[in-house]
Amino acid sequence: MTTENEKILAECKKNLERGRAVATGIGLFAVVVNDMGDPLLRRRTEKDSLYGKDLSGKWEMTGGGAELPHFTVRVGPEDISNYQQPIFACLSQELDEEAGLKLLSLPQPLSLIPAWLWKPYQDKEEERITIDLAFSVPLMWTHGYLEETSEFAQKFRRGELMFVPVEKLPEIDIVSPRTRFLIEQALRSCDSL
Repeated sequence: MTTENEKILAECKKNLERGRAVATGIGLFAVVVNDMGDPLLRRRTEKDSLYGKDLSGKWEMTGGGAELPHFTVRVGPEDISNYQQPIFACLSQELDEEAGLKLLSLPQPLSLIPAWLWKPYQDKEEERITIDLAFSVPLMWTHGYLEETSEFAQKFRRGELMFVPVEKLPEIDIVSPRTRFLIEQALRSCDSL
């Protein structure tokens, strides 16, 4: 019997044979913005990264990679369409794990801000190339999309999370230029929300 992963890998192989791009990663990141227009960022504690660099201590959005279970599970409110369920499932998991926030719903219409990356890198003994897609999702703090937990308050007090004043954003050590781009684009889109 063929597993889901084997089916997906077979489809990827067919796409590559046709000259199509195959994403090796799809990241979804929440840019939570307070009523002052400041984004919520988290201080990265993980030492590992997709490219083998230690990014601990730098700042980033809350989020992470979409995984196969995010595409097969039904979570969240009934008004989230089947087409947006993987987004809700991924962001819900990441916001809970990294920020202690419960995702209650998604804005409608949903704004996804893309940043694509083609990157060769060295992995142990072999050179690899990744096509990595990342999307930021602006979420206004005051619009009822999120619920705080006691874990959020603890992380905030410990300095693991902070609302960065927009004017201070250029001074903050962000994990990558692409992450900075996604944050800045999300903040621009919040002006129209």
